[in-house]
Amino acid sequence: MRNENVRRITLTAVFIALVTVTTYIGIPWPLAAGGYMHLGTLTALIIAIAFGRKYGALSGGIGMFIFDLFSPYAVWALGTLIVRFTMGYVVGMIAESPEEETMGINVLRNLMAIIAGAIVMIVGYYLYEAIFLTDFRAALLSISGNVVQFTLGLFALAI
Repeated sequence: MRNENVRRITLTAVFIALVTVTTYIGIPWPLAAGGYMHLGTLTALIIAIAFGRKYGALSGGIGMFIFDLFSPYAVWALGTLIVRFTMGYVVGMIAESPEEETMGINVLRNLMAIIAGAIVMIVGYYLYEAIFLTDFRAALLSISGNVVQFTLGLFALAI
């Protein structure tokens, strides 16, 4: 039991670090209010699909939250924590297959998980930006960056 707890804590820490580091690999998105396109989304998706909802939620939420805190995007930190935590949980929950021993091998289930994750991310960031940062009209500009980011993640997962 103790070794299993150490394993879980270690995996969680490594996954959070991976998401944080890969989130630094990105470029600003000019149409959004502080938008930023990065590889952290792809990393979080892979973790959620391969290791499940708990690891997906914690690594995506905390990893990108840490990035935001130490970047020019600190105003997004709370929204990122909530949106990415929820996204990772939803993706992992859908990707988990009770009838299969290995996570992430059902392509259709993974595709549904990614689409659901995209919806969570796009709607979540839109609402956060519209309520806390700009307004409902201005926040529409961020949707394109989130769609492109998720499309790139989906493309990279397909390869």
